[in-house]
Amino acid sequence: MIRKYMAVVDHAFTAVAVFALAFMTLLIVADVALRYGAGTPIFFAHDLVVLYLTPAVFFFGFGPTYWRAEHLSVDLLTLNLPHRLRELTDVVSSAIGLWVFGLLTWVAWERAAKSFANNEVIASIVPWPAWASYALVPIGSAAMVLVCAARIVISLNNAFGRATGEAAQ
Repeated sequence: MIRKYMAVVDHAFTAVAVFALAFMTLLIVADVALRYGAGTPIFFAHDLVVLYLTPAVFFFGFGPTYWRAEHLSVDLLTLNLPHRLRELTDVVSSAIGLWVFGLLTWVAWERAAKSFANNEVIASIVPWPAWASYALVPIGSAAMVLVCAARIVISLNNAFGRATGEAAQ
């Protein structure tokens, strides 16, 4: 059951990250082509990439990456551990991630809400809303909180529940 819901979270956040990366790539290519080809760059390209697209790629991408275990990890220490102890090390690392990203989500959400309430804009050629850029951090971090919580439940189930972890599925 958990894996089913997390698959939806995984696909949704991955889709946003992929869209942001594709749009960022196309925008940069167009900006460079126009800058050096026609001498007229896209005046808002840098701000859009830095303020919105890069944070979207990063914050919406790291939760799904951790969920699919596609992140860099050093597992030399845990490879030879018994199954139960290996699962418990996953619980500890996910609990640390839950605490760190929970705190990040909370603090970043407060900052985004304050920016929204104050109607803050970025000092640039285009007055981009600051809250939209700030909101990418807590939304993306919330996915990581969900991933860490799900991994804790699954690892505990694998360590102490059924041998195959079917209850978590």
